[in-house]
Amino acid sequence: MRNCSRSLPCLAANRLFLRFAAHVLACTLRGNARKTQFSLTAWRLLKQFLRNIGVFYILLFAVSAEAKPLIADMSSYRIEINSSFTGTSLLLFGTRNETGDVVIGVRGPENNYMIRKKEQVGGFLWLNRRKQRLYDVPSFYIVASSRPLKEMRNTDVLKQLGIGLPNITMQGKEEFVNAFLAHQQINALYMNFEKISFMDESLFKLVLPFPDNIPRGNYTAEIYLINDGVLTSMQSIPLHVERTGFDAFIFESAQKNGVLYGLFAMFMALGIGWGASRVIHKW
Repeated sequence: MRNCSRSLPCLAANRLFLRFAAHVLACTLRGNARKTQFSLTAWRLLKQFLRNIGVFYILLFAVSAEAKPLIADMSSYRIEINSSFTGTSLLLFGTRNETGDVVIGVRGPENNYMIRKKEQVGGFLWLNRRKQRLYDVPSFYIVASSRPLKEMRNTDVLKQLGIGLPNITMQGKEEFVNAFLAHQQINALYMNFEKISFMDESLFKLVLPFPDNIPRGNYTAEIYLINDGVLTSMQSIPLHVERTGFDAFIFESAQKNGVLYGLFAMFMALGIGWGASRVIHKW
């Protein structure tokens, strides 16, 4: 029945398209005597053709959705950062065809971070006395779920998948890890949403906010379907964040050719200073 449902609209659309093409050719050979009849008939055939094509793709998506427990997508797969970038939001949406909790995690590129702790010396001076380096830590992280993670049964699967802020793998002392988490949350780089919006029993959506200080690189949105502590389905969606325009050129030059960039900035500053002094002396 599935193959029949998918093929009938396609065959009907093909027949209508052939009728439409034959009608255009016949009216072209007859000249301009039947322009009105051509327009009405051609428009009627074209509407039927488009209607059948629409039915075909709706049935095709419905069959695909029925075959998978979880299907999701995003409104865009790319974020461009330029001089006027003040942050943006993307819409993640999908459907679940089986029972279970939906959990969404968005991870940014991994970086190494140095965490320093200041201590008071001599009663009035604060210096960095202790430090801890954290390796391969996500620079950006969002987690959202259809219900609070702590209320799910058998949270071991969350620890195995690294879902949730407490389950992010960070090798370091607890005080430095907590300080890093607090810093990321203050800067809106780590976020936790307790609730995903459902439009009915199966359709869900989530607005993902990205602040103006997001790091560039490759991101991954991971959507999980968990039923009674068992992972039943999972989907991954890539997302790329990059700089564009003149800002991208300056940033790339500073990162790849630091010495040349520094020399250029120094000579440019000297040139601007010399030019300004010449203008002042002439006045």
